[in-house]
Amino acid sequence: MTDPTNLPRVSVIVPIRNEADFIERCLRSILANDYPRDRMEVLVVDGMSEDGTRDIVRRLAAGDARLRLLDNPERIVPHAMNRGITEATGDVVMRLDSHAEYAPDYVDQCLAVLQRTGADVVGGCMETRPGSDTPAGRAIAAASSSPFGVGNAPFRTGGREQEADAIPFGCFRRDAFDRFGRYDERLVRNQDIELYSRIRRGGGRVIVSPDIRLVYYNRSSFAGLRQQAFHNGLWNPYTVYLTGGGLRARHFVPLGFVLSAAALAVAGSFWWPFWIALAAELALYLAAATLMARRAARGRPVSAILVVAAFAQLHVAYGLGSLWGVLTAPLKFGLRRDRGRADAIKDRRE
Repeated sequence: MTDPTNLPRVSVIVPIRNEADFIERCLRSILANDYPRDRMEVLVVDGMSEDGTRDIVRRLAAGDARLRLLDNPERIVPHAMNRGITEATGDVVMRLDSHAEYAPDYVDQCLAVLQRTGADVVGGCMETRPGSDTPAGRAIAAASSSPFGVGNAPFRTGGREQEADAIPFGCFRRDAFDRFGRYDERLVRNQDIELYSRIRRGGGRVIVSPDIRLVYYNRSSFAGLRQQAFHNGLWNPYTVYLTGGGLRARHFVPLGFVLSAAALAVAGSFWWPFWIALAAELALYLAAATLMARRAARGRPVSAILVVAAFAQLHVAYGLGSLWGVLTAPLKFGLRRDRGRADAIKDRRE
């Protein structure tokens, strides 16, 4: 039998802001993990929530000494994570998200994959569910689980244990932050992806494993999906502008789609055959979206038509966000990449 005193101490960091609808079930799932209580702490780093989130965390902390509430006055994730890392006492540091629930063996499986693979950071495969059980919410969850909707990242589509460029909510060896650095505090979005890229460039390993299981609750309205997609797309050019890289080609496919459609529409004003090319492009997209929506809806109580609508809104909003990012990055951050921090933290939509 394993001596519990020899197990690594685990620090779980949960950055939050205004998550009253999700935080309790998230924290209860973490605290319910079967890892020894005296070998785990949970640090909730709050961006000065105003919706009752802090009261919920305090109530739960009053009944469980493992849980602590920390303040994040800067109100963005990388500041929260770096504050949490500073306060953490663990040999292993986990970054978890409040929109998710975690399997009872989540901590155990993360540690098992870390030990088995020798990786610097590991993560799991997530099942996406609607934030609320509505027709739109179910359609968004289906679209967010489809490779057509969100790309071929293994943590979304499942599969074997493998090296990856992106994982959800990494579990890090503590010394990884000494070797590769902490979170880039200029980045409102993409801070996880950029850190994983830095680890891989530095010779480290990032592993995704289906043994590590979690459920993620996505946006439940099309308006929320569009807002999230626009800001995710917006921060792709911003991330490249500030850091010089960190992203893959798949992150810019929606930008290419939006640019090609816009270019054909403008060109059609000068020579009408370009409008035929535009109609052909949109028809091809609609055909592919319909086929993939039918696959995504199979076995789910969801309308394939609404999944097509989710695909279209996700891709167009994401592409428009990236286009706006390309146009505004020099204005927002100036001509030097190290002159963006003060402006970057003004955009706090999470």
